[in-house]
Amino acid sequence: MTSRVGVFHPGTQHSWQTALAFQESDSLAWYATSAFYDPNRWPYKLEKLVPEPLSARLHREFTRRHLPALESSNVRQLGIWEWSETAARRIGQAKLARWANRCGNRSFAVLATKLMEREAVDTVWGYNTSSLDVFRWAKRRNIRCVLDQTIGHCASLDRVMSTEREKNPDFFLKSFSPFSEDDFALQNEELALADLVVTGCDFCAQTLIENGCDRHKIAIVPYGFDETLFPTTQPRRKPLAGRPIEFLFVGSAGPRKGIATLLQAFADIPGDAARLTIVGPLEIPEKTFRPFRDRVTHIGSLPRKEVVQHFVSADCFIFPSLFEGGGIVLYEAVAAGLGIIQSANCGDGVREHRNGLVLEEVSPDCLRKSIIDVVANPDRLREWQDASWDIREERTWKRYRQSVRELVAA
Repeated sequence: MTSRVGVFHPGTQHSWQTALAFQESDSLAWYATSAFYDPNRWPYKLEKLVPEPLSARLHREFTRRHLPALESSNVRQLGIWEWSETAARRIGQAKLARWANRCGNRSFAVLATKLMEREAVDTVWGYNTSSLDVFRWAKRRNIRCVLDQTIGHCASLDRVMSTEREKNPDFFLKSFSPFSEDDFALQNEELALADLVVTGCDFCAQTLIENGCDRHKIAIVPYGFDETLFPTTQPRRKPLAGRPIEFLFVGSAGPRKGIATLLQAFADIPGDAARLTIVGPLEIPEKTFRPFRDRVTHIGSLPRKEVVQHFVSADCFIFPSLFEGGGIVLYEAVAAGLGIIQSANCGDGVREHRNGLVLEEVSPDCLRKSIIDVVANPDRLREWQDASWDIREERTWKRYRQSVRELVAA
């Protein structure tokens, strides 16, 4: 008899792909979330009721939370807290967004347990910071619990951010707050209840082990890129000689992502040698970013299908993140045939030095040297680009889905 799997996430991240993995094997009982586009449900019906151009704007926003391959009959929408959190973040209210996130997670857990009572499962697959109450309920009923740990242990993250704040205090928003002892305890209980912990990279797994998680129940499954969005033939880029190298960063431009290091490194590099584009929300004070504006092109948050064009038009992806769970953007860079400069803390976009370099340390001097080396060696960058294109099939969502199915079946 096929094991029935329930996947739940109050937001998104890569949970769509996890749910799709089990849908493909006909073992998905349901996918529970609070935001998934369905034009026949509220609030998505609004796009049909309002005039243009608001209708088009709503459609663009709503469809960011959609995966056409995931059958709507398998989706259970529980609550609307995700939209409250998103709205708060969009207007720059970080504290309000965190409050909405906490309230939403608690409410979502109650609804998810009620869903399990109505539609029983053998295995439940949840995500860090939102699974504890569900796991408590499930373990008492002998339901197997899988925790998808999308970022390293919060105690390790707290230490990293504390150090970064000492180095670069001006890059932190006033709304920033460290984790509490309660946060550490909740994270540890979540890990302890899980029968299996799935992470996206070695770095993430090591932070869990360092904080007491049993290494034998950790599985590393790298994330992937969406094959339906990225090109199937290698992008043809302009010759590198005689023009600036186009560097690209994609993600939330905040302290955890190494944004201070990135901007400080570019500050002294001539604009005719290298240019930087940042795609994603700016999560540092405006006054801190202002001195760098003439050196950086900043583009806000975009739907994923619109981000792809920025990958395709760049030359080299740059990601000096201090702390990750497995950078999906790295595999998207590979999918676009980009050379990569990355930290060691964010996944394996660079493999065996073939398609880029891993920073020895995340510092402005080290990153600046790496950028200058790329500018001075365009032939090497071309080799990196070709190597990324050659290895792109190693990190597809199709491979990820096969791996998670095998884990649950084991």
